[in-house]
Amino acid sequence: MKRTILLVLVPLVALAAGCASAPALDPIRLTEAEAALRGAENAGAAEKAPDLLARGRKALASARQAAARHDGAEALAQLTEANAFAAAAEARSRAEKARAEAARVKQQADDLEARTRQLQDEARAQGRQ
Repeated sequence: MKRTILLVLVPLVALAAGCASAPALDPIRLTEAEAALRGAENAGAAEKAPDLLARGRKALASARQAAARHDGAEALAQLTEANAFAAAAEARSRAEKARAEAARVKQQADDLEARTRQLQDEARAQGRQ
């Protein structure tokens, strides 16, 4: 009887030890992923890259779920994905802002060029009189 109990108990203890030794979710990595998503939001990703921001948030939620299941490897993979989506969302947002700023500056340059031509034409016209 004791031997049967030991035969059942030893593998269970080994299994429990194996589960307990799985890497836990590092709270610093979780905080970094949250900060990366906030940085993307602050850069305007909610408007300029909502798809990437949503995927980053989903990955962060999946990381939390994996951590709750004590699946540290999956949680880490999901945090890595969340960080990647946050970086992509922030980059897209900043690129869109830069594109808009470039268009604004180009329009100003075009306006100045047109005004210069107008002034030159006026100066020529006054010189003929």
